[in-house]
Amino acid sequence: MSSPDNALQAGIFARLTGYSPLVSALGAAKIYDHVPQDIDAPYVVIGDDTTLDWDTKSHDGWEFTLTLHCWDYQSAGRKSVKNLLSLIHDALHNQQASVTVTAFTLVLLRREFQETFQETGIEGENDHYYHGVARYRALIHS
Repeated sequence: MSSPDNALQAGIFARLTGYSPLVSALGAAKIYDHVPQDIDAPYVVIGDDTTLDWDTKSHDGWEFTLTLHCWDYQSAGRKSVKNLLSLIHDALHNQQASVTVTAFTLVLLRREFQETFQETGIEGENDHYYHGVARYRALIHS
């Protein structure tokens, strides 16, 4: 059986782009796995993931961690990325019934980590960004 990596990412993407409070806060459905050039902040990125075996005697199973990032400009301050992280939490944390992982069963979806910090933009520029990072754990079986 194939791994549900892409199905999980598609389900997370569909949930976030369909979650109107987050889309409203972003000003559009600015949720990416690769950010197009010339996109203004704020935006969200579906980032790196890890996969571990979670098989049982009767089911193939996977344990994923998925990292989500959000950015906004310094003028918006840390408050903006904390708000985005909160909205992502509302959309995903314990919301496994609202996330479709096609051909698999999403058993658990929980946030396990969150952090915010300031980053400089392109070297030599005065722009600074606030960066929010959240890691979610997902358990999936066939």
